[in-house]
Amino acid sequence: MNIKDIFTKLSEAINSHDAKTVASLYADNAVVYDPFYPEPLKGKAAIEKDTTVNLQAFPDTRFEIQSVLAEGNTGAAQILMSGTNTGPMETPEGEFPPTGKKIKINVASFERLDDEGKIVEEHRYYDIASVMEQLGVTQQTT
Repeated sequence: MNIKDIFTKLSEAINSHDAKTVASLYADNAVVYDPFYPEPLKGKAAIEKDTTVNLQAFPDTRFEIQSVLAEGNTGAAQILMSGTNTGPMETPEGEFPPTGKKIKINVASFERLDDEGKIVEEHRYYDIASVMEQLGVTQQTT
């Protein structure tokens, strides 16, 4: 599987709210760096749990791939992510009750695949402050 296929399958699995399929696209020893967490996610079980928790917090999550750049076994995608926070949200500081508010954010995701076409390393980039502001949890200062 090539990098463009991986981004398409990830998007389809997220949009279908299928955490098991999302996790199946990662190698057993995959590492995911996400600015929301102080430590990287390590392994399929952690990735599946993260996906499940996020889909519970935002059950109408949608990923729209805006663009993909790929070279060999590495690639990057620009993704527009949206959803409504109707479930509790787990954070490193504890659980937040649902706000009922919608978010829409741009995400950059960089992937590296192993020889079998599974994701072994992922780096996610997005604006956490904007997410929290859209949820009404914090206010942006000027």
